[in-house]
Amino acid sequence: MQKKVLGICLVIALLEGFAGLGIEIYAIRISATYIGSSISITGVILAMVLIAIAVGYWYGGRLSQDIDTPKQALLKAGHVLSLSAISHAIACIIQLPLLAMMTASTDSPILAAIGVGLLFGVGLAFGSTAIPLITQFLSLKHKRLDSDDQGVDAGKNAGMMVAVTTVGSVLGSTLTPIVLLPYIGLMSSLALFIAALAISAWLCTKLAKHMTSDEPSSQSMQTLNHMLALSAVVVTAAFIILNKVDTGYQTATGAWFINQVVIDDNLAVTITDKPGKSTSSCWIYLPKKNCHWYGNITVQAIDELNPDSLVFLGGAGMGTPSEVAHHNPKMALTVIDIDKDLPEIIEAHFLKAPIAPNIEFIGDDARGYLTRHRDARYDFMLIDAFQGRHVAGNLYTVEALTQFQDNSNHIMANVIGMPNPAHGYSQTIFKNWYEVFGDSAYILTKNDSDTLQNIMLCNFDCPGSQRLAQAGFLNEDQPLHTDDVPRLDRYLYRSIERL
Repeated sequence: MQKKVLGICLVIALLEGFAGLGIEIYAIRISATYIGSSISITGVILAMVLIAIAVGYWYGGRLSQDIDTPKQALLKAGHVLSLSAISHAIACIIQLPLLAMMTASTDSPILAAIGVGLLFGVGLAFGSTAIPLITQFLSLKHKRLDSDDQGVDAGKNAGMMVAVTTVGSVLGSTLTPIVLLPYIGLMSSLALFIAALAISAWLCTKLAKHMTSDEPSSQSMQTLNHMLALSAVVVTAAFIILNKVDTGYQTATGAWFINQVVIDDNLAVTITDKPGKSTSSCWIYLPKKNCHWYGNITVQAIDELNPDSLVFLGGAGMGTPSEVAHHNPKMALTVIDIDKDLPEIIEAHFLKAPIAPNIEFIGDDARGYLTRHRDARYDFMLIDAFQGRHVAGNLYTVEALTQFQDNSNHIMANVIGMPNPAHGYSQTIFKNWYEVFGDSAYILTKNDSDTLQNIMLCNFDCPGSQRLAQAGFLNEDQPLHTDDVPRLDRYLYRSIERL
C-alpha cells in the first residue's frame, strides 16, 4: 500500500512538471506571433516562469507548516492543482485579446513578455505549490506508520518529488515543440496541459478520500476540488470549440499562416509567420511566379547572371526559388531552412503541388550547414532568412558574411529596414555589408528614407541598385555587428509597422 501511495504521488509530480514546462513552451510560441521570438523575449518569459515556480514552492512550504494530518495535506495539494488548472483555463480565454492589447499599447516587447509571464505565471505558481504539500503528506503519513512498516524519510521523499517533477519538466519542454505542437496543434496542446493538471488534482483528492480524518470540512473541499478541475477542462474545451482561433500550421520551430488572395485577377497565396504584419512569400498559381517586389528583383538578377547552381538561405514559402526552378529546369537550386517540416506545409497548403524536382531542400541552420560544408560552391546566393519581421542576425555578422564570400561570388540579401542614418537596426546591417564587400556593396531601396520597407543588398551591381557608399544614408560611425557583439539584439525588438 505504501508503494502504491508513493507511486500516485510521483505520478502527480510528473504531471505537474510536464504541464508546467509545456505551458511555458506554449506561452513562448503563442506570444511569438505578437511580440516576436528572440533570446531576450524567451529569457524574460523563462525568468517569469521560474519566479512563479519559486513563489509556489515557497508558499507551499509556508502552507505545509500549518497542516497536521495527511488528508489535509492532500486536499490542499488537490486544491492548488485545481486552482492551477482553472487559472490556465482563464488565461486561455483572455490570452489573445491581452496580447493584442499589450502589442498596441507598448513598443517594448520586453514589457509584453513580462505580461505573458504574469498571465501564465499565476497558474504555474499554484501548480508548484502542490509539491511541498505532497512532500508534507508523505512525511506525516510516515510518522503515523507502525515502527515495523517501511516508510519513506523526509529527505528521500523531498528528493524523489523534486527529481520526478524535474523529469516531468524535461518531458514537457521536449515533447511540446517536437511532438505536441506539430501534431495536435497549439490550442489542443494547452488543453492537454490543463487536463494534466486537472487529473493531478483529481488524483490528489481521490487519494485523500482513503485517509481517515475527523475534519468536518473535508467533504466540501473534495467537492470543490472536483468542481474546479472539471470546470477548467470544460471551459478550455468550450473555448477551443466555439472560438476558431487560427494558430497556423505548427512545426517544431515555428508556425505558418496561409491565406488565399487574388492579385490582378489571378488566384494567389501568401505565407507568413506574422499574420497582418508581413508576408514571407507570395505565389501566383497560374503563371508559377512569385508576387513580391524583392522576389522579382532577385529573379531579374538571376536571369542576368544565368548561374548553374544557386543556394537560398531561408525558405519560407519558397516562392522565389520555385519560380526560378520552374522556368529554369536545368538550374540546380538548394534551399536551406532551419524548419525541417516546411516542405510538407509548402506542398500541401502553399504551392498545392510538389516542390520542383531541381530544388534540394536541406532542413538545417543555414550558417551551421555552410560552416560544416565550407567547400560548397554556388554561383548565386540569396540570404532571405527571417525571425518574424527581422533578419536572422547570425547571418549578418562580419564573420558570417566573410564566410559566405567563399561559398558564392554573387550574393544578394533581402532585409526589412529603413534607409535612414538614425535607424540603428538598418544601419548595423548596412555597415556590416559595406565592411565585408567594400566598393562592391550595392543597395536597392523602393521608397524614401522615412519608410520601413524591403531593401535588397548585393555584392555586385544588381538591377536598379546603387553603390552603398554613394547612397548618402550610410552611417560610417555605426558600430559593427560581430559574433562577439550581438549588436542587432539592441534593435531587434522595436515595433515595425505593417508593410
